Amino acid sequence: LDGVCPPVGNPLETYLLSGPPDGITFEDPSLDVILLLRVLHAISRYWYYLYNNAVCKEIIPTNELINSKLTAKANRQLQDPLVIMTGNIPIWLTELGRTCPFFFPFDTRQMLFYVTAFDRDRAMQRLLDTNPEINQSDSQDSRVAPRLDRKKRTVNREELLKQAESVMQDLGSSRAMLEIQYENEVGTGLGPTLEFYALVSQELQRADLGLWRGDEVTLSHPKGSQEGTRYIHNPRGLFPVPFGRNTKPAHVAKVKMKLRFLGKFLAKAIMDFRLLDLPLSLSFYKWMLRQEISLCSHDLFNIDPVVAKSICHLEDIIKQKKKLEQDRSQALESLNMNGCSVEDLGLDFTLPGYASVELKKGGKDTVVTIHNLEEYLRLVVYWTLNEGVSKQFESFRDGFESVFPLHHLQYFYPEELDQLLCGSKSEAWDVKTLMECCRPDHGYNHDSRAVKFLFEILSSFDGEQQRLFLQFVTGSPRLPVGGFRSLNPPLTIVRKTFESTENPDDFLPSVMTCVNYLKLPDYSSIDIMREKLLIAAREGQQSFHLS
Repeated sequence: LDGVCPPVGNPLETYLLSGPPDGITFEDPSLDVILLLRVLHAISRYWYYLYNNAVCKEIIPTNELINSKLTAKANRQLQDPLVIMTGNIPIWLTELGRTCPFFFPFDTRQMLFYVTAFDRDRAMQRLLDTNPEINQSDSQDSRVAPRLDRKKRTVNREELLKQAESVMQDLGSSRAMLEIQYENEVGTGLGPTLEFYALVSQELQRADLGLWRGDEVTLSHPKGSQEGTRYIHNPRGLFPVPFGRNTKPAHVAKVKMKLRFLGKFLAKAIMDFRLLDLPLSLSFYKWMLRQEISLCSHDLFNIDPVVAKSICHLEDIIKQKKKLEQDRSQALESLNMNGCSVEDLGLDFTLPGYASVELKKGGKDTVVTIHNLEEYLRLVVYWTLNEGVSKQFESFRDGFESVFPLHHLQYFYPEELDQLLCGSKSEAWDVKTLMECCRPDHGYNHDSRAVKFLFEILSSFDGEQQRLFLQFVTGSPRLPVGGFRSLNPPLTIVRKTFESTENPDDFLPSVMTCVNYLKLPDYSSIDIMREKLLIAAREGQQSFHLS
């Protein structure tokens, strides 16, 4: 109320220790070197906390610190089915994974996470999914074959978010793998389940829920209930709308309930190896990893670049003010922003863009001047990143931790959580990779004209077309980390057969999403194939029937 906010925590302080951190208990001759590298990495990553207005950039990219020998040693342990099933992971590996994640690449830490956060059957399933080459005799061995319960739920497409909340209420905390089927559709298994996570991700971005900061948009190709619905888009990722002290309790309760559901939904997706289609901001991920105490004005760029830029200009004025105060060479009132004095900017102590959120008691009646500007800037940053959103994140964490504890995510950096939740970033598909990763079969081989046409078409797709194609073929608009190489089962292209009197050019391709199977007619030209593929991808969304 009195406008005092706690100081920003400097993450470097947790690394600059005289001995090993609490998370390291093993003893080894290499320990001194490990601890030195840990400190150097922290300085490289967080140096800018020591300077005002410094550029937030790592000195040494984290991936340059990966240790190939330690990684090979870790992978040998993590790819041994008997080690996984006996839970016999060496202590040095889990402790280094949590305290020095920079030693290992993302996929090694992802496997380590599944081995330590969940039951052994789940870890084993993850191992078999990501390493199909593991000797089949091993996986058939009754001692190591995963025994995962599956629970099926049937949902209606019309009120998907409401139904998803009910499903998560019943099964979110269950150890069983969740499988989804839709009312009046015969499709079942992986495809409909992946689509469920993608569609609920979309529903959670609806503007009428009042959850997120950003601009309202409509979808470019809406289907069914998406018609006329507005969604929130933020190029920097989603971050909660702040609550003020006077926000109505009913609205607070409604938003908290949705964020509790979101927490449960995210945790269940991670637990069941499902991908989401939910672009969250980097600052959101820092809250997930309990790093909110170190959020500062730099982090505003990950939420609202326009406000962040203005704050940056005003911080420059504070810098000049401090200089003037030291040498007393001219009046403070001469300081201005683009020729405009601070008083003439017409600012008061309310949150930019949210006039109902007062930064302190009587804020809307307190004018910002050169003398209280520093206090104003501190409060804007604190309310945007902490105070205004703490209740929302409290509910989010409650929901998440009802499935598994958040501390298991310590293997990851905030910028990696998007990969964990949403799979690989969109990137161009090249013909060479497609040839290596996709499997022609039943009437086609790599030399078939139709397969060459397909790869040429896919390599020319833009981001939106890629999403449509992936949603059509796999049920999810995103590929797992590693792209097509990591798709399991691999994308299989088979020839769609017809009667001798029928012309393939008159038919659309069809799919079996559960096994990533594309049934492709042998079209007479590449242009016809492109047209039919895009029609099928657009029209074939949101229904699972026999093809």
